Amino acid sequence: MRPAAVSDPAPDPDPDPGADAPLRARASILARLNHDLRTPLAQIAARARGAGLDDIVALAQRQLAWLGDLCACARYEVTPPELAPAPAYLHALMQAYGVRHDPQSLPGLALLDARLLAQVLERVALHAGVPLALEVEAAGDGALVLAFRTCNGAGSDSETVAHDDVADSGARAHRGSGTVIAGGAGQAVMWADVSTTLERDDIAPGLVLAAQLVRAMGSCLQQAGAALRFVIIAAPADEELAMPTPPFSARDEPPLPFGDGLTVLLCEPHDAMRDYLTEVFDSAGFTLCYDAAELNGALPALVVCADADVDDASAHAHSHERAPRLLHALLPPARPQAFDVVLFKPAPAQQLLDAARRLVARGMATAAGDRR
Repeated sequence: MRPAAVSDPAPDPDPDPGADAPLRARASILARLNHDLRTPLAQIAARARGAGLDDIVALAQRQLAWLGDLCACARYEVTPPELAPAPAYLHALMQAYGVRHDPQSLPGLALLDARLLAQVLERVALHAGVPLALEVEAAGDGALVLAFRTCNGAGSDSETVAHDDVADSGARAHRGSGTVIAGGAGQAVMWADVSTTLERDDIAPGLVLAAQLVRAMGSCLQQAGAALRFVIIAAPADEELAMPTPPFSARDEPPLPFGDGLTVLLCEPHDAMRDYLTEVFDSAGFTLCYDAAELNGALPALVVCADADVDDASAHAHSHERAPRLLHALLPPARPQAFDVVLFKPAPAQQLLDAARRLVARGMATAAGDRR
């Protein structure tokens, strides 16, 4: 056994086990506070809802959300959130949270943690009081650069940031965090990183939580006056690897059947998405058909198709007698006017069923008018 050389590096000392003891104590106290207050607040909301006191219900729900964010902030100061990247449907995500974007510039899927990103979008928009806008660029390595920023009331960007702020795929999400933007009354406002700790005079747990989640995604949430921005880097993803969320949760009540005796022609090449749609429409009592040839010339009550199946789905329909068509799309269609409804994947179950109900009712009314 050779003797240790003088130049051999000494092993790193064990981290001080008590270094984060104050953070752990605070997290424990806030968790207990959250637990003790959540039950009475939930009871207040439930009783007020039954009495028609909507303002009390809204106040209790806001306080519950504030407590939940505060507890999560304390927990993530001790243990950062873990990422669970998976192929995420971008158009549906942006639509669900009202993010303004150019649909033609946005790919269909990207590899990211959609659950964490949704929490960030919700809390940033809530804190700023305005929607977010998204710019998309391609990085040199084929990755996607997704740059989010708050909008002003007119719908344009809330700051005059140079286009190169969208950033490359380097270590920092933003290049030049000191960029000056226009402030009120001619004042200049500088971008600054949002704190990821609760050590601040004004406790805004929603914003701190958003900053923690953005940091977990390898980026940084920045603020300048009322404006907020962040950039994340994501790789493009293939739909074959994507799994839609379950259409119904344990708390959802099954829909009242309204499709008994009616057939839906379902043209969807992605197996997981076809299973998702089957469960949704089967829950409403529809008969499902997956091949137009199996209809034997009969007209379905509704055609649900993906963009790649537009021609196949319409081949059976006569020009004077066409079934209503719902496009459940990965990308914006080239001819949206060819469809009665366009929804982006994966549309929530209730949204799909509401659209189906309207289209089926309209198709029945048209058929009845033709018979008269």
